[in-house]
Amino acid sequence: MRYLSFSGQPIFDRRNRFKGYRGVARDVSAETRAATLADLEHVVARVLTEADGVEDGLRRVLQGMCESQQWSAGTFWGVDEQRDVLRHVVDWSATEGGRRSLLVAGDRLPGWLMGGPVWIGDVVREPGTQRLERAAGPGWNTALMVPVKSGPATIGVLEFYASRLAAPEPQFLGVLRVASVEIGHFYQRAVAVEKMRESEERFSSTMELAAIGIVHVEDSGRFIYVNPQVCEMLGYTEQELLSMTVKGISHPGDVNVTDDARAKLRARAIKSFKMEKRYLRKDGTPVWVGLTIASKFDRNGNFQYDISVVEDISARKGAEERIQYLATHDGLTGLPNRVMFGQILGLAIETARRYDRKLAVLFIDLDRFKIVNDTLGHEAGDVLLRETAARLRECVRASDVVARLGGDEFVVLLQEIGEQTQAATVARNILSAVMKPLVILGQECRVTASIGICMHPSEGQDDQAVMKHADMAMYVAKEEGKNTFEFFSDRLKPQSVERLSLEANLRRALELDEFTLHYQAKVNFKTGAITGVEALLRWQNPELGSVSPARFIPLAEETGLIVPIGKWVLRTACRQSVAWLAQGLPPVNMSVNLSMRQLNDEGLLREIQAVLVETGMDPSLLELEVTESTIMHNATRAVQVLTAIKTLGVKLAIDDFGTGYSSLAHLKRFPVDTLKVDRSFIRDVPNDKEDKAIAEAIIAMGKTLSLTVVAEGVETPEQQQFLSERFCDEMQGYYFSTPVAAQDFAELLRSHDPKPLL
Repeated sequence: MRYLSFSGQPIFDRRNRFKGYRGVARDVSAETRAATLADLEHVVARVLTEADGVEDGLRRVLQGMCESQQWSAGTFWGVDEQRDVLRHVVDWSATEGGRRSLLVAGDRLPGWLMGGPVWIGDVVREPGTQRLERAAGPGWNTALMVPVKSGPATIGVLEFYASRLAAPEPQFLGVLRVASVEIGHFYQRAVAVEKMRESEERFSSTMELAAIGIVHVEDSGRFIYVNPQVCEMLGYTEQELLSMTVKGISHPGDVNVTDDARAKLRARAIKSFKMEKRYLRKDGTPVWVGLTIASKFDRNGNFQYDISVVEDISARKGAEERIQYLATHDGLTGLPNRVMFGQILGLAIETARRYDRKLAVLFIDLDRFKIVNDTLGHEAGDVLLRETAARLRECVRASDVVARLGGDEFVVLLQEIGEQTQAATVARNILSAVMKPLVILGQECRVTASIGICMHPSEGQDDQAVMKHADMAMYVAKEEGKNTFEFFSDRLKPQSVERLSLEANLRRALELDEFTLHYQAKVNFKTGAITGVEALLRWQNPELGSVSPARFIPLAEETGLIVPIGKWVLRTACRQSVAWLAQGLPPVNMSVNLSMRQLNDEGLLREIQAVLVETGMDPSLLELEVTESTIMHNATRAVQVLTAIKTLGVKLAIDDFGTGYSSLAHLKRFPVDTLKVDRSFIRDVPNDKEDKAIAEAIIAMGKTLSLTVVAEGVETPEQQQFLSERFCDEMQGYYFSTPVAAQDFAELLRSHDPKPLL
């Protein structure tokens, strides 16, 4: 296309009629082209100056250049700095939706674009342009691509299309190079600004939306930035906090707790520190906060401000305080517990020694508490214990200490007393207060107390001796008829001392891990195989030595210690059974004894379920044994409890059968699987006619009810022969194996060669 400049004048004939023009024409294409290029430079400069953001500026540049040069469309491609691949940034087209490109997003920058502008006369026919996108309208065949550089690096590409585009002139190429440099500078600046803006927005959003508080504090302690979480945490508005200082919102006791650490931050001795302290909310209530603090310095190392992350830890602090409280106090009554009382008593004895004073400890046990607890339930028992605690506090001075040791046992520390008569007076007041009637769940209850008293220093030199002697004196009071008190003295009966020592050690045996289990095999008469094993409790005490179960089991039953001990036995036996299976040993039934106290415990069923889940024990391999006398004590309740246990898949056995006077009619009511003939009927067979008759009758009864019959205490071949001839199912006793440790029973089970015993 050429540009011409015409000048001339009109021509008229003699009649003054217009005939045409006469003049000259001059080719001004060069001047016009130069002016257009100059305008293009101005357009690019103006647009980049006025641009609002990267895309806006580049789109207007593309539009201005296309309209100036009558091109159809233009695109700007950016080059990803990290991956060195093309990224589509923005495009412009004279027709809506029109676009064509030789370049593809995600591809590397073509090497032929590195040198300078590239003109392609016909992109359809040009070799190497097969990847051309065909989304544009027809006729866009000519392309011009201009690399945009920053120094030697290519940071983008300008791509233009038109229906026909002449090869660029040198002057035009010069303008393109200048324009591309300006565009490159603009693109770099704009991208940097947008990244900074995005970074600031992200930072601001993070600060504003953070789930924890964030503050900036200048050297004077004044807040210069607070996020919404801190405002919500403390109940202040942003403007209120910005007018305050850290010390102004600090709890009086914590105003200066961070001073030393902040000084180390200023000196750059540490990079940050963590601290817990209390702030005060706007309403004056304290709030515990966890602080993580670091300092911001400028490039010259000058301090600018502290950055603090503030976390509300009031809930955690409250939980810690509660845990600490529960560790030292009884959760039911709020009294100090055994641990805390021991500490208090130790300090009181030290003080008494220093100032040559006396003190007394009163050990208190409720006499009829277990009856109330078993009859009306644990809820009623808890009410009684709380009321007893309140009455005990009313009987002593503010300087004295009342504590609950556990169960129905309480203890009182009387400090700075003169003679025994003062302790006796307090004991009488306690007895009187405790025995006052109390209505619980509509029932009037009345309990009494037995109190043992030990004086320091005359009857006990240290805290352990004082507690032990007070405990022993309490049992003497019980033996004297209960509802009384007794002072410890050397005149206590030797048998009482022995029993008290046994009980005192028994109470600590579980926590000191003094119990173990031994295991006695049960053998099937028909196959000779070991089909079951009974877990038997053993107690080894450093002071008492090996204590016979006949001595400590009745005592544990009487004191209620059999319940926690029984739970330990059940859990330990189930774990051992699972462990044997894991060793590849054949499965055998594990028998565990249940006492009367356990059978009456409301939580027994839950405890069995929990143990089965915890240990992974197969319920069908667990057999619980209850004595005949136990189930006959309260047959109706026994049926209910045993039926519930049976639904868990656990087997049931009646132990010591023949001693409880149950009849066949009674026996049919119980959902049991096994009868165990008491050893007393096996001891003298086959010589004793009466024992033979009883043993035969029990075996026959079991067969009638389709129960498995196990003979206990089999110790001789004659006994074994007698039982096998009567078709007894299994035997247990020293004739086959004594009770042995777990590892010995595992070896017995592994090496046993079954042979029929019939």
